[in-house]
Amino acid sequence: MIAAPRRTFVLVHGAWQASWCWRDVVGLLADLGHRAVPIDLPGHGVDSTPLERITLDHYVDAIVSVVRGEEDAPILVGHSLGGVAMQAAECLGGRLRGVVYLAATLPANGRAMLDTIDGFDPAYLAQFAWADDRRSARISPQGARDYLYTLSSPGQVDAILPLLTAEPVGHFETPIRTTMAHLGRVRAHYVECLRDRAVPIALQRSMYVHAGLRRIHTLDTDHSPFFSAPRDLADVLNAIALEDA
Repeated sequence: MIAAPRRTFVLVHGAWQASWCWRDVVGLLADLGHRAVPIDLPGHGVDSTPLERITLDHYVDAIVSVVRGEEDAPILVGHSLGGVAMQAAECLGGRLRGVVYLAATLPANGRAMLDTIDGFDPAYLAQFAWADDRRSARISPQGARDYLYTLSSPGQVDAILPLLTAEPVGHFETPIRTTMAHLGRVRAHYVECLRDRAVPIALQRSMYVHAGLRRIHTLDTDHSPFFSAPRDLADVLNAIALEDA
């Protein structure tokens, strides 16, 4: 494996998770000479923002704040909640070296992430347990095993389950607004996951084709390669850093 020039990666987690999900990838990227900054989105990890108040702007502002605090332009990596990373990239323009969508939902301009739901397996959606006010939802333990961490070991998933939190729905409902004048300035990559049961490969491909993405990288993994294949994911990110050198 050829080490790329040292880069900074800002790592954005998906639904129900937090910065802890990137632990193994952070170490592997460090071994390859890179620096990784995993963040907690509002309402996740150490951030205690009430879930019912969270909007897409809260998520985007959190990402933008971290990126703008970096001395060198980083590569932004967004897992699953790709629309959030897409909207942040729109706001950041030339402050990013690149953006990587990992098994991500990419709604068309003017559409919300909730509009991609038709491509999901109804059995997956049935694993969501809604709060009484319908402003957040949890995923059932079995749903997490079957759809998020399909290829992780049972023991590994046992350790993950207590860390999962509820996910607010505000950011799913808000349309993503992008322009080629801004988002088009950022070199974009998509990492598809062939055995993903949460965001099925057919849906991934239809979204990145519609978005016009051409830098496609493939992992033979489930929805969460940072657990099931962290070295493979780190190698892909290293290759992207080399490509963007």
